[in-house]
Amino acid sequence: GRESRHRADMATDGREPKLVVKLATLRESKEGAGFTIRRSIGDKYLFSEQDTDPWLMLDELPPKVFKPGEFPGAPTHPHRGQDTVMYMKQGQGSHEDSMGNKGTLYAGDCQWMTAASGIEHQEGIDHPGGPMHGFQAWLNLPKAHKMDPPAYTDIRAQSIPTREVAPGVVVKLIAGEHDGMAAAVRPIVRVQYLDVMCSPGGKFEHALPEDMSTCVVHVYKGSGTLTPAKKPVRVGQAALLSATGTAVTAEAGPEGFEFLLLAGKPIREPIVWHGPFVMNTQEEIMTCFKEYQNGTFIKHKGSYRQL
Repeated sequence: GRESRHRADMATDGREPKLVVKLATLRESKEGAGFTIRRSIGDKYLFSEQDTDPWLMLDELPPKVFKPGEFPGAPTHPHRGQDTVMYMKQGQGSHEDSMGNKGTLYAGDCQWMTAASGIEHQEGIDHPGGPMHGFQAWLNLPKAHKMDPPAYTDIRAQSIPTREVAPGVVVKLIAGEHDGMAAAVRPIVRVQYLDVMCSPGGKFEHALPEDMSTCVVHVYKGSGTLTPAKKPVRVGQAALLSATGTAVTAEAGPEGFEFLLLAGKPIREPIVWHGPFVMNTQEEIMTCFKEYQNGTFIKHKGSYRQL
């Protein structure tokens, strides 16, 4: 009602707005065992690693109905040096690692996994069929934490703060803070991850902390405008916002406007990224491959918690 609208006005009152510095139309490509994804962050032709630091990647599995056994998932593969964040918008997906950690994500759930020193897992296996829509993000880790013990956090939908923050605007808060809400998960790196769902004509305002200069908006449904300049953006596009300014504003078009907002404080360390390994030097990447081949890759059994 009026009070939350007043609070939203206050949040960006007098703040410098972020502007759209790059608008990209996403390309579809095959990933994993052959499913189609739309990548925004991590497509080097669209945005540089410096543009999106600390975020490395954001892949959307666009909405699709799969027949039983049709969705191939991602067979066993390792990770080291990053967080991977799986958010199931619709459908379900199971995961299991080589140390026996396993679980299933259902609609609205999120898994925040700190791979750190290394895990080996498979995802999306034994899919029962049905509709599926999901997102996987990779978040870099600073050098000081790349070899930490791995940790899994499965966050059930009911533990993810969700609220109508303005008329016709619902925010689901996966990481960070918004409108008095604080997310259940506290990542190592300072980031925000919001799922913003605007009904037609809905207006969204968000004030980012000063140190979170990186901000990307990935549109997965409908269309609308961003910033006071009312830059049009639609489903299948992503916008990189300016490093300056702290106020993010959006307004939904006639069909509604739904997007993910990923923001963060840049790490500003060298990134050497090869497949599932993200380290600071080429030598560390060579060590990853050597250890993976000779069976010394896994250093710790990951901790597991459910929120």
